[in-house]
Amino acid sequence: MKLSTITLGAAFLLAACGGPQTSELPEDSVIKGVSYVGATVSDLDKTAELYSSSVDLAVVDDTPIGENPLFDQLAGRDGVEADTRMMRSVNAQVRFMSFANQSEAAKATPHMDVQGPGIMHVCYQVDQETNAYDKFLAGGAQYLGDRELQQLNPMNPVFYGYSRDFDGLIAEIEQVDIAQLDLPTPPKNKYRIRHVALATPDIDRLIGFYSVLLGQPEPRRFGQWPFFRMGGEKSDKVGGLEGGEGQAAWFQIRNLELEMFEFHSHPTEDRETPRPIDAFGYNMIVLNVSDMAAARELFEKAGGTVVTEPGPMDGGEIMFGRDPDGNLIGLQTAPTDALVSSRNFKNNGIE
Repeated sequence: MKLSTITLGAAFLLAACGGPQTSELPEDSVIKGVSYVGATVSDLDKTAELYSSSVDLAVVDDTPIGENPLFDQLAGRDGVEADTRMMRSVNAQVRFMSFANQSEAAKATPHMDVQGPGIMHVCYQVDQETNAYDKFLAGGAQYLGDRELQQLNPMNPVFYGYSRDFDGLIAEIEQVDIAQLDLPTPPKNKYRIRHVALATPDIDRLIGFYSVLLGQPEPRRFGQWPFFRMGGEKSDKVGGLEGGEGQAAWFQIRNLELEMFEFHSHPTEDRETPRPIDAFGYNMIVLNVSDMAAARELFEKAGGTVVTEPGPMDGGEIMFGRDPDGNLIGLQTAPTDALVSSRNFKNNGIE
């Protein structure tokens, strides 16, 4: 049986973080997966070179955004334009956007901290022999904790590091020592996007929202305060937060995992105003849905706030809303074979 790197890595990582996945999207869920994670950057060519050479993302589309009233509404001004690069791994994709005439509010917005608030990082899980972490640093990224990757659990051959690219986007690299797994057949895929992570001031509030939206009332959790503590010296060396402690939860959204942290040692504050869409950093998570009206009803029932009415985009239709933390969430319908559809990843990247 052929397994992907994520399957192997997850078996070990989850053992360190609170046990196996306990829930997944129901088969009849209106949410079908993650279409893409959006990110604002300054130089698309430079960004594409960094992520292709280090974590093997491939450019699959460069359709610009323009004359789109939805983005005008999100940005709070008319005539918003952005060049884009959609970059794909075996299971998920990131849409990098470079906005023309970046707003003054965006220019004044600082880089996202490890403790947020908001979409704090994307995690790439790779075969250790790829040396993806070193390649990421060699391409211009800066490590946040210790220069060397950290093995958090001696029983698990997984090594972790956080680093920030030249636009402030944080990437977590998880390198798995496949040789230690003693497999009869090596994994076919050496690279995969493991998860997108949120930092929240109130993890129970956020879990409540996504439990309803995703139909997963019992996500995997670890470090519930004050009974357990998630942290330690090695964790500090990964993320660069001295004395970092907190708790975490995970939801599986079919092709991509959603991770969330609440830091008790470095409390995350509620954001007073939404982060500008054109500020450097991750700017949205777009979910692939099968029925817009049903998805909207579920989103509002969960406690989300609708920001835009549905409108055409990428050969389908999209609307935007915000979760209880103010994170921008897109709900998008599209043909199953469309570029933005989460359902065009063969077996969610596991072959």
